[in-house]
Amino acid sequence: MEWLESLDGIDELESAEAFLDYFGVAYDPAQVRISRLHIMHRFHQALSVACAPDDGPGRQALAARLLAEAYQAFAGIPVREQSSLRVYQRLEPQFVPLSALCEVMP
Repeated sequence: MEWLESLDGIDELESAEAFLDYFGVAYDPAQVRISRLHIMHRFHQALSVACAPDDGPGRQALAARLLAEAYQAFAGIPVREQSSLRVYQRLEPQFVPLSALCEVMP
């Protein structure tokens, strides 16, 4: 993933919107507000396994494609269905009946 840092100006990007603008990916600002963490997480995962070309334009094109794919994975779909973050992989809540609760008195 070090190859991404070789792109001019990449170290100045501070938000998901900045990355999307930098790589020329069209996006819906409302969707990015909802899914920014998930989009960037998916982008990071894709970058970590990508084999980058040797030339700068090829690297730019690869990163743009990976970011576009990460954005599209969450476009118009509930985040819970697509996210690989652990918070969405937890067990379903368990039901505890009121009669099973005990009051603790100091």
